[in-house]
Amino acid sequence: METIKAVFAYTFKEHLRHKAWLSSALFGLVALAGALVVAALGQDERGRLMLDLGLAAIEAISLVSVVFLTVNLILQEVESRAIYLILTHPARRRDYLLGRFLGTLAASALGIAVMAAMHLPLTAAYGLWEPARYAAALLCIVGKTAVMGSLALLLSLALSSEAAAMAFAVFLWLLGHFSSEMRFLADRSGSAFLKTAIVAFSHAAPDFARFNFRDFWHAPAPPDGWLAWALVYAALYSAACLALSIELFEQKEF
Repeated sequence: METIKAVFAYTFKEHLRHKAWLSSALFGLVALAGALVVAALGQDERGRLMLDLGLAAIEAISLVSVVFLTVNLILQEVESRAIYLILTHPARRRDYLLGRFLGTLAASALGIAVMAAMHLPLTAAYGLWEPARYAAALLCIVGKTAVMGSLALLLSLALSSEAAAMAFAVFLWLLGHFSSEMRFLADRSGSAFLKTAIVAFSHAAPDFARFNFRDFWHAPAPPDGWLAWALVYAALYSAACLALSIELFEQKEF
């Protein structure tokens, strides 16, 4: 536990100084400013545009940031051979990996909080003040970020290539928004093998439709327990990816 805490603190501070995190924060300011301009053109729909575009910008920036940071998390230390020095200390590899992942996730969550702190007053200025629903939307973004971070970590350890890991992460990120369409294709497929393959792949890829809280923003209320199940799904999917990542990391010859 002490190792996890130490690595967590080191990783968190490292990412706060990382150019990618600072660039994401700066881009967040630009994106939110652009959303404000677009919302000003919407006349009667200003508040809705400000809300939807701002949340979409926060989500996109957070996911790009966590994928970039996580893919480079271990690979850069392997290339610089710093990993050899770190693992010579009496520290278990799983503790090191968990500390690195949790520190990265905490830094990403802080970035989400900073952008939300800039966005929420803008939505309130346009007459939309629903902090409970806004907090639920942010939790969904954090859930997506955790899923993509754990998946990117697994891909980086499995492929050992930054370019390949990022390409596959982006592909699975996009695919995760079309899980229902994949299951529809599986039902329409005439081949049993193809149907089984599509269904298996749709379940292996993240199902981001579970986190679309914005779909219920303008409805009376989401289904009972919807948010809780979404967070449970994020926790289970992330835990599965982390377990596989730890297994791969234990087998690496450092």
